[in-house]
Amino acid sequence: MKLMLLNPPAKEKYVKESRCQHRAAVFQSVYPPMTLAYIASLTRNENDIMLIDAIGDEISERDVIHTVQEFDPDLIIVNTTTPTINNDLEVLRKLKKVSRFKSAMFGVHATHFAKELIKTPQLDIVIKGEPEITSYELTRKDLKDVVGIIYKEGDKVRENPDREPLDVNTLPFPAWDLVKLENYRMPIIAESYVLLATGRGCPYDCSFCVSTSYYGKKFRCREVDSVIREIHYAKSLGIRNFFFFVETFTLNKKFVMELCDRIIDEKLDIRWVCNSRVDTVTQEMFDVMKRAGCWLISFGIESSSQKILDNVKKGITPEQSKKAVKMAHRAGIATIGHFVFGLPGETGDSIKQTIRFARKIPLNFAEFYIATPFPGSELFNEMDGRSYDEINWDELEYSHQNLCKELNLEKFRKRAYMQFYLRPWLILRDIRLFGIGNLPKLVVGGIRFLTTI
Repeated sequence: MKLMLLNPPAKEKYVKESRCQHRAAVFQSVYPPMTLAYIASLTRNENDIMLIDAIGDEISERDVIHTVQEFDPDLIIVNTTTPTINNDLEVLRKLKKVSRFKSAMFGVHATHFAKELIKTPQLDIVIKGEPEITSYELTRKDLKDVVGIIYKEGDKVRENPDREPLDVNTLPFPAWDLVKLENYRMPIIAESYVLLATGRGCPYDCSFCVSTSYYGKKFRCREVDSVIREIHYAKSLGIRNFFFFVETFTLNKKFVMELCDRIIDEKLDIRWVCNSRVDTVTQEMFDVMKRAGCWLISFGIESSSQKILDNVKKGITPEQSKKAVKMAHRAGIATIGHFVFGLPGETGDSIKQTIRFARKIPLNFAEFYIATPFPGSELFNEMDGRSYDEINWDELEYSHQNLCKELNLEKFRKRAYMQFYLRPWLILRDIRLFGIGNLPKLVVGGIRFLTTI
């Protein structure tokens, strides 16, 4: 089979990986296409594979159309998100005009709206949930035997049973050799990097997040040996920068400590970043992570209002956020705080309080989002009862206001960025942390972003 794995071209840069689905923000960077690379690794031995990330490689729609004409695939599997769904379907419609192929689509949005999407004429198959094994089976089995899909059979629509969550330790390593990794640069240091998934699933109940609807509530942790082997594999491709990609890297302390000890003992000499929750970290953990090469950690702080945190079932306190950031700072690890404006209970005063909080704690960077009711989240389920076709999916994105209409959230967001980043002492502190050599990247990237919000 001739198989094309496609992240369609778009007019803007979008992060499109797992639960992450938003415009490129402060650092104007996008993620290497990990899920497509996993699918490529599973399917490459028995198929003629072409992997195209038109966003990361900045490939135009015209060039993608030309490539499809020349390659003439049997099956195209498309990665989609909520804010790009209309764009992705339109690209697929144009591709269908130049080549005869079966089309499949995956992602959180596709999972949530499989029955609606299968009605579109350019789609033949919609993949529900984790797409890797399902995609592999699409190249080997009759559609009636593939678990986890809804598909067309003549003029009828068939829906197969859902797929159980996969064993994350059974996946092969992503086929990064099929990806132009030089086109993906780690923010700030501007060196090539890859995503390395250390687990899947999240046991928390945050009402604004889609993670549990896609990967489930049970946390499935990778084995340390497997992660170490994947690090060696990536290093063989010339990569030494990693984003340990999982909802909460620090959820399993035993795993974190063992992994860091192995990285230190084997002198792997890598640099890495990760996501975390402020209630899952200790000073001991930070100190070991720093010695193992961690230089940046990302915290979902969301708000400085306990009432708002409780309203969205975040399960943390502002004091825990302050403590976690200070501990990371003490260990010499840079921090990014993520904040969301417009969550249930938000007021103008609570937003101003959160901006002051973000400036007061020793964060190096901050991202400010507008609350977005993504399909798959509890926040979406609480929206008004509009039908699928009545919602403007293009605007369901972190920089657009969809909730809390009584407040000008876009104005507050712009103010937050200006007040946080336009502080001379912050720039001086980051020079001390990252070195004078990285100053031009920080300044140029910051100016480029601040002029777009």
